[in-house]
Amino acid sequence: MYSSRPRRFASALALILLFSLLLSTAAIAAPEPDRPSVTAASAIVIDYDTGEVLYEKDADTMRVPASMTKVMTAYIIFEELEAGNLTLDTMVPISAANAQKSRDGKNYPASVPLTAGSSVSVDTLLRLILIPSASASCIVMAEYISGSEEAFVQRMNETAQRLGMTAAYENSHGAHVHYLTARSQATLVRAFIQRFPQVLNYTSLTGVTFNGKWYPNTNKLLPGLDYAYDGADGFKTGTISAAGYCLSATAVKNGRRIISVVMKSSNDRTRHTDSTALLDYGFALLEYQSPYADVAYHWCRDDVAALKDLGVELHADGESFRPDDQVTRAEFTAMLYTALDRSGALPQAPEGVEPPDFTDVTDSWAADYIHQAAALGLVSGTDGGAFTPDRPITRQEMMVLIDRFLDLPDENGLGFSDDGDIAFWALEAAARTSAAGLFQGGSGNALMPLSTSTRAEAATVLSRVVTLL
Repeated sequence: MYSSRPRRFASALALILLFSLLLSTAAIAAPEPDRPSVTAASAIVIDYDTGEVLYEKDADTMRVPASMTKVMTAYIIFEELEAGNLTLDTMVPISAANAQKSRDGKNYPASVPLTAGSSVSVDTLLRLILIPSASASCIVMAEYISGSEEAFVQRMNETAQRLGMTAAYENSHGAHVHYLTARSQATLVRAFIQRFPQVLNYTSLTGVTFNGKWYPNTNKLLPGLDYAYDGADGFKTGTISAAGYCLSATAVKNGRRIISVVMKSSNDRTRHTDSTALLDYGFALLEYQSPYADVAYHWCRDDVAALKDLGVELHADGESFRPDDQVTRAEFTAMLYTALDRSGALPQAPEGVEPPDFTDVTDSWAADYIHQAAALGLVSGTDGGAFTPDRPITRQEMMVLIDRFLDLPDENGLGFSDDGDIAFWALEAAARTSAAGLFQGGSGNALMPLSTSTRAEAATVLSRVVTLL
């Protein structure tokens, strides 16, 4: 009798293989994250690198920020430090009036007692402002910087306008009512970290000791605190009855930073759980939107995404872009050729010019791109008629290649500390490409013409090229 058992076994095996394939595909292509459930009246989360809004809820309604106000006060203190008008060791006198306010927890929360007639360093006052949220310490600094709190508040509003914020500050501490938007608070935190990243040395502290007493940080997302969030390193809470519970926060994951703000939460727990939900969603969305899994949190993510959308040949390895690998001569040639091709900007082939017949590109994945570029007279080989496609390309070779592909203005952008390292054959190309802003100096204003570049750096340069077209 004929048995159906082998057929059933084969069918079952096929189903198992299909199911495994579906699971594998799902692992590669993560689903779009669900939008967070946020109880706060206003909320926003933004990508620090780009400023892109990843989620918002009623983010443009003017609300009471309470002690999140102190972020602007601290920002201006850092401006004074940068200008040389203050140092962290500058001793600031404590008046009798401000000493009294420092003990008036009803009208000036949170209270950290100061001693009349004493002097406190700027460094210590910054810690008191940003960690236990000492209101009187804000007034002390405001008067020291501007002569009066009223004059300091005027500067706060001028600074907010300059930063593109929607805010109406009326005091330096937030213990009394005034208004700004959640979007503006996120804008301020981003601008603060961009200009003065050392502020994170303060906002990441879990507490401070002053006059023998320990004051914990009110931001409990920090490591070891009640709502610890992996990668959190600031920023600032705010709480008065008119404001509810507010929290601006920031965290880093795999080198990528995001910023969240919640305003008018109902209690301390929900402002932290709302913030956790926002941060989780922001990081998940960056992963979902990433063109490749290994650039989700990389600084090159947006440049790579733009090039991929354009159809540029990026020589990816499945879901991996390999941003920190060195870019080869073949890879950069293929990327540049296809970027100009997709942009309709390839030059015309010269007449009567025989393209070089490279001896070592036949088996290269980029052979077609190299031959097409050679036919346009845009690439040349190395010694012995070889192209050396797998050799990492130097920055000056990249400059020469771009200069051949583009009709750049004959301008000189040199003036780097290592101009003398540029080869004679690359000098004009380096002058033109740097003048066009395609190559910029790094540490010590060095152009590093002899250094090789990573694939991430190549993507950034090509993104600038496409923008220039």
